[in-house]
Amino acid sequence: MKKIVFAKMDSQHKSHTLTASLNMDMDLVFDNGEFCDDGSRVVDDTLTVNAKYKRRLLQFLCHAFAGISDTRGEAEDERLFSMLERMAHSGHWRSLDEVETWLMDRGIPFTKQRRDGG
Repeated sequence: MKKIVFAKMDSQHKSHTLTASLNMDMDLVFDNGEFCDDGSRVVDDTLTVNAKYKRRLLQFLCHAFAGISDTRGEAEDERLFSMLERMAHSGHWRSLDEVETWLMDRGIPFTKQRRDGG
């Protein structure tokens, strides 16, 4: 599945992106990356929702955003990504902090990591 871009901002010497994708273990990973003009990564914060909690996340998303709950796809991951893509286009979750708060408010477990430097 393709990466979903929630936010992309460019400044004079840096760019910042907030994306969501699946890792090799099928966990949902939100990546908050900051890059220099030369392409080197300055900071990389990730928030990972374990694969076993994706169904619960999808249920909360469908309930919270009933107006965009008509998702495409048969498989749960397809429906989840369809929902996330619609949310991204609607301007939801512009920062990793917003994602973290939303998950915490609903009791959805996640892990968070921070890596500094290239």
